[in-house]
Parts: sequence; structure tokens; C-alpha cells
Amino acid sequence: MSAVLDGLGVVRSARRFAAPQQYLQGPGVLDDLGAVVAEVGTAPVVVIDAAVAEMLGTRVQASLAITELCAQILPVSGPVTRAAIAATVDRITQDGDVVVGIGGGKALDLAKGVAEQLDRPMISVPTVASNDGPTASVFALYDEFGRLSELGRLPANPAAVLVDTEVIAGAPIEFLVSGIGDALAKKFEARSCARGTGVTTQGTRPLMIGEVVATGCSLILLRDGESAVRDAAAARITPELEAVVEAVILLSGIGYENGGLSIAHCMTRGLQVGRGSSGRLHGYHVAYGLLVQLALEDDPEVDRTEIRDFLEAVGLPTRLADLDMPEPSAAEIEALAVAAASAPHVANTWVDASVASIIAAITRVEEEAKDR
Repeated sequence: MSAVLDGLGVVRSARRFAAPQQYLQGPGVLDDLGAVVAEVGTAPVVVIDAAVAEMLGTRVQASLAITELCAQILPVSGPVTRAAIAATVDRITQDGDVVVGIGGGKALDLAKGVAEQLDRPMISVPTVASNDGPTASVFALYDEFGRLSELGRLPANPAAVLVDTEVIAGAPIEFLVSGIGDALAKKFEARSCARGTGVTTQGTRPLMIGEVVATGCSLILLRDGESAVRDAAAARITPELEAVVEAVILLSGIGYENGGLSIAHCMTRGLQVGRGSSGRLHGYHVAYGLLVQLALEDDPEVDRTEIRDFLEAVGLPTRLADLDMPEPSAAEIEALAVAAASAPHVANTWVDASVASIIAAITRVEEEAKDR
């Protein structure tokens, strides 16, 4: 196999497996944080979302105190930029040997950025199940306009991921719905990457385990997704909710890091700054992007009606109007296609993914929504 160049300029010829070193999930596991951190270091720097700190900070400190860890707690808020990471590093007053991120995607990405700067291992504690970022080594960085500017990467995936399903069930339901949208696409993206000549975010051809795990993730979501959304809305911890949270955070993460991304994620480039759609969570963008990808590829082996029906059932978008972009103009559709075609994952498919083809796919998705 010929060598390929990854996004960080490193030549890799062998396929590479990526996953967190340890994963814990269940109701109440947040109280095990101190014991888990103690396995990695003794002086944690805790980067925690400021709003989460108000709700869970006392509990976090109590868990760390049990194991007599010398912790520094750093509440954070705002966008994830290189400047924000540098400012957080400047606040550190101890020689921390492990970085703990607690909160949603922004807090975890900021913690990863701090861990990268300090060259320390990172522990991930998501308080929402809105995407699979908690398990990944990759983190997103934005510019001053809120646009994705680059992807950073830790030398290794998180040393541990703790997912307290009581905390997850207590979060606004839109976060879990977003996570389902993000995770559902991974099967089809991994399949497209493998079927074409695509590479993963690690710069290598995909491992088979990526598509296998992503396929299992999809099966769980289609089976238990509707029940899990109802259960989470009622703050009920059920086997279905546990299964879907695992699929959203762990299986989806392993699926995409080892299987690759494709057109569904390319579509987020334009949707994250589009009229109306910019206010929606990542997984809502990916869900709509998945419909565009399936329309573009037009694979007879894929039941697009099943996917569309499921998205509607759990509250995910099936047209741009559902993303607060009613009656999109031709110029807006073209802008979405241009942004998608500029994303690095656009090559991870076996069909033509030109701007014109993506415009046609978006138009098809919109027309099919009108016909329902």
C-alpha cells in the first residue's frame, strides 16, 4: 500500500487503530472520577464548563478529594480558539500531570488543547451525549467568526472516558438527539470511505473494524433510538438509553476514527454558518448531511426512506426548513455545496462529489421532503 500524508504532515503507510484507553459508563460513575484520575496522575488540571461547575463542581471536588489528589479547577466558557487555549494554560499555577475535561464539546475540546500544549494525557468526562468527540484524539478549533479553522490532535486518545448516564439523562434532550444524528451517519461514511480511496482522520486507509463498529452503532440507533429519546426526556435510565449513549459516544467514535468521514460531515462546513442553520447543534447538521450523501451516492442497497423516517421520528431534520432555513435560495444551496466540496472528507466517496453534484443532491433532498 502506498504511503499517504495525514493532516498534520506525517507520512503513514500502515493502517492505524485508535480508541480511548479506558471507557466507563453508567449511572453515578462521576463519583468514580477521583479513582480513575489517580490511575493516571496525582496533580490534575480540571478544565470544566463554567455552567457545569455550578451544578456538579462540589461533586467533582469531593471525588477528587477522596483520593487526595492535588487538583486545580479551571471553569471555562466561550469558543474554542488557539487564543482561548493559551489563556487557559496561562491560568494554570501547578505542574499538572493530567488534564481532565468536564462538560460539553467545547469544554472537552478546550481541555484537549490544553493537554496538547502541556504534553499531558487527557481524561474526558462528557456531560451531554451530543457527539462522539469525548473518545477521540481530534479536537475542533474555530476562528473569530465561529467557523471551523483547523483540527488539532492529541498524540493519543483520552486515557479514560467517564460517562455518567444520570447526568446525560438530565441534560436538554436536543443534545442526545444531536448525538444520534452524528452517530447514525458513521456507518454510511465508513462504507463510502472504504468503497472509494478515502483515508481516515489519521491519514491512513480505514481498518475494517471501523465499518463493522459503525454498522453496529447504526443498528442500535435504529432499534433503540426512539425509546432512548423518550426515556431521556423523562430522565429515565433504561437499557435502551444506556445502549444509545454507548453507541453515540463510544461506537460512533471508534467507527469514525478507524472508518473515516465522508459527505455527511462535509455538509457541516456550510450549515454551521448558514442562515438559521448556524444555531443548530453539530449532529443536526450531520443528519441533514447524511440525507445529502445518500442522495448523492444513490446506492440501491440503502433504504433512504427508512433513514428519513427515523430522522423524523427522533426529531432530526429532513429538509433545510427544519434547520431554520425555510425556502432556501439557489445561492444559499450553492454556498452549502461549495463549502462541502472544500472539506477534506469530500474525497472519501466513490462517486462524483463536485459542487454541481452536491447541488443536485441537496435539491433532490428538498424535493423529496416536499413530496411527503
